[in-house]
Amino acid sequence: MHPFRVGLEPGLYASDRQPVGATGAAVFYPSADQLELPESVADLEGWVIAVLRAAPHHAMASALEQAEAIAAQRFTGEEIVNALRRVLSTELGRAARG
Repeated sequence: MHPFRVGLEPGLYASDRQPVGATGAAVFYPSADQLELPESVADLEGWVIAVLRAAPHHAMASALEQAEAIAAQRFTGEEIVNALRRVLSTELGRAARG
């Protein structure tokens, strides 16, 4: 599970029968190691979300620009655009509500 997508701290909820609690109640903020560019394109979307969550609201445009440039070191333009489309459709709505 990607904690950035559901707003929960990472945990073994099903495996350890931990209570899930209210989703979306609190925004999960990334640690420094979660801000490292991932090796797999499957983790690119979660990484972009982490970068945006770590940036102040007034620096979102700069954070997006930097994330795109950093991601281009490892991923294709198409992979980056696809991840950005998915992320922006959810994160911009969250920022506006929040």
